[in-house]
Amino acid sequence: MDISTALGSQLLLGLFIIFIVLFSLTIHEFAHAFVANLFGDPTAKLEGRLSLNPLRHWDPIGTTLLVGLLLIRMVGVSVPVFGWGKPVPVDERNFENPKTYGLQTALAGPMSNFVLAVVLAIGIRFLPISQTISSLLEIAVYLNIFLMFFNLLPIPPLDGSRILRLFLPEQTYFALANNPFLFFGIFFLVLYYLLDYLVIYSQQLTILLIGG
Repeated sequence: MDISTALGSQLLLGLFIIFIVLFSLTIHEFAHAFVANLFGDPTAKLEGRLSLNPLRHWDPIGTTLLVGLLLIRMVGVSVPVFGWGKPVPVDERNFENPKTYGLQTALAGPMSNFVLAVVLAIGIRFLPISQTISSLLEIAVYLNIFLMFFNLLPIPPLDGSRILRLFLPEQTYFALANNPFLFFGIFFLVLYYLLDYLVIYSQQLTILLIGG
C-alpha cells in the first residue's frame, strides 16, 4: 500500500468515526427528549429537540470542539478527544414524580447508546457483510459502549450524576451540578484515573456483544 492509499484510508476511517460519533450523540439526545416528553414534559419537543436531525443537537462549543479534535487526529496529531452534544432542556416541574422520572430521562441517553450497540452487534453477527464493513461496525459498537460507560459516571452534569441525586439532599446535588469549577476539577481527576478502565471495559463488552 503506497502512502497516498494509506492516507486515503485513514481519511475515510476518520470521516466514518466522525459520522458515527455525531449519529450516536443524536440518538443519545433524542432519547432524552423522547422520554421527557413521554413522562409529560414537552419542553424539548417545543424547542425542536425531539428530532433525529444532528444539527438540532449540535452544541456550538462542545460538538464543534469534538469534531475539530477528531479532525486534528485525522491528520496524525495525537490530541485528547472530548466534547458534548447540546444539553436537552428538561423542566422537571412537568413530571408527576420529578426525581424518578428525571433519573429515567437522564439514563435514557446512555441506554440508547447501548441499544444502538446491540443492534449493530446483531448486524455483525448475523448479516452477510464484508470484513471491511464488519470492522467499521465493530468500531461503531465500541464507540457507543464507551459513550454509555462515560455518561454513566456519577459526575454532574453527566447523566450518571442523577444517581447521586437519589442519595444526596436536593440543595447539595444542585450545588454540585451548578458549580463548573468543581465539575471540571472532579471530571479531569476521575477521567485521569478511570480512562484506562473505561477503555478496557468498553473493549470487553464490545467483544462480548459481537461474539469475538
